[in-house]
Amino acid sequence: MKNFFKSFIHQPKKVITVSLIIAIVIGIFGYISIHKVPTNQFTKTQLEIMTNSNNNNVSTVKNLSLGFLSGGRIKTVLVKVGDRVKKDEVLATLDALNIDGALIQAQAVYETAKANYQKVINGATGTAVDIAKAAVNTAEVNLKEVTKQQEILVDNAYKTLLNSSIQAQSISDYDAYDVPTVSGTYTCNKEGFYNIKTYGSSGGISVNYSGLEEGTLLLTDVPRFLGNCGLFLSFDKTKELLPGLEFNIQIPNKSAINYNLNNNAYQLASQTKEQAVALAQATLDQANASLQSVVASARPEDIAQAQAQVDNALGALQIVRATKNNTTILAPSDGIITAVSITPGQIALPNTPAIEFLGL
Repeated sequence: MKNFFKSFIHQPKKVITVSLIIAIVIGIFGYISIHKVPTNQFTKTQLEIMTNSNNNNVSTVKNLSLGFLSGGRIKTVLVKVGDRVKKDEVLATLDALNIDGALIQAQAVYETAKANYQKVINGATGTAVDIAKAAVNTAEVNLKEVTKQQEILVDNAYKTLLNSSIQAQSISDYDAYDVPTVSGTYTCNKEGFYNIKTYGSSGGISVNYSGLEEGTLLLTDVPRFLGNCGLFLSFDKTKELLPGLEFNIQIPNKSAINYNLNNNAYQLASQTKEQAVALAQATLDQANASLQSVVASARPEDIAQAQAQVDNALGALQIVRATKNNTTILAPSDGIITAVSITPGQIALPNTPAIEFLGL
């Protein structure tokens, strides 16, 4: 043997050939080692052995690829390769915080609809009638109070409008005499004109007025009552006093510098009153309608409406539940987990294989 190796070493071609054979054998074993079956999967033979170990008779192997029906971030993965699971056992879940909130809300709406349906069927209690009557009384008082307050605001705005810089204006051809001075606060709620005309009298020059009010007064530089609406009239006696001078006083004075401002304020107050009173009236009408609904016996149309509300709420609840189910992978039957390709925190795509399952 020793002589054989000495002879073999001195034959280069044979050495090279043998070396190549050895290298090929080592490479084959290395390839097999590197490409052996992963630890998170089973071969078909292994699966059959595991399946048969649970049954005296050979059963059919059922391989399934399970995934989420919705997309999202993976929250939990509750199984690993080799785990035996029961039918409907939760295998993995997505983060479904928003869906959980919607599910709670939908459940509450459904329970409320059922309670309302039962209320319609049973009829109103004495307490419910008392509460409804109290709501009507409150709405009536509120309507009266709102109407009173708004009328005061509108009345004040209208009086301010009527007193927009009240001034007399000359309507005669004689301009040598200044217009009389108007003072006081107009307290009546009538619009129009005071027509003023001077005339000669036994006491001197007097004034006749007509229009909104009628009467006479002696022309003087001391303010004198112009009727009974709070206005006073006075003349400048340093100027020449003549009969036949004509003036008028417009209520409100539409040429006053503050007329537009006061008119806008009055219009706004009127609109606000209409809206406030209408709202208070609507509240009262609703309260009366609610009272009538409470005291009335259940009509077929009321029962039908209440039942429709229950049905709609149940349908919405079922939709949310279905959406919730799409975020969970359940075991379709008893079986074995043969592969898991997802981890918590990953983003799952809809209908993408995540867990390999062998049904038993």
